[in-house]
Amino acid sequence: MNGWELRERRRAAGLTAAQVARAAGTAETNVAAYERGIKRPSSRTLSRLVAVIDSTAAGEVHAHDLLTVPAAAAAIRRGLRATWSTADLLRLVRQMRSDFGQTTTMADRSAFLAEPSTTGDQRWDAMLAGNAEDLALSAGLTPPGWTAGHGLPTFWFVGSTPSLGAYAFARSPFSLQIRGVMVDPGDLEAV
Repeated sequence: MNGWELRERRRAAGLTAAQVARAAGTAETNVAAYERGIKRPSSRTLSRLVAVIDSTAAGEVHAHDLLTVPAAAAAIRRGLRATWSTADLLRLVRQMRSDFGQTTTMADRSAFLAEPSTTGDQRWDAMLAGNAEDLALSAGLTPPGWTAGHGLPTFWFVGSTPSLGAYAFARSPFSLQIRGVMVDPGDLEAV
């Protein structure tokens, strides 16, 4: 798909470049550069952009500005650069998980669970992959293929004090446990 086709597809879906950029977890300038043919998106990026565009302006992702997995990855990446605390980064994961509940169509769910760019931190990449798989399974969907292979070489006890490590180890959702991410499930649910 060339840039012109991408722009026409976006316009036909009733979306602005800013809306596409937000949901896809990229900059609006990147979307504009792809559409003008100045930059060429990787196949992963193009797939993510098309999924976000196919959810259309009427879909929940855009109508409610949902924090998709790609958007969460971009926000976590910015937070890591700004040295946010683990608690602040977990708030993004909680919002993402909560927002997934507002998706009802396959187009919105595909856009929501599209493969993100890296956060720049293997632990947070594993966190997002595990959550995407967990959300897909909870909705009766096949987990996205990109979630495979995001395991950690050692366990990561997220935000737990040492005395709560055993609790996190026992209670962490299975999709996170198999990736080495141990987190209290309460830390993943919005209040």
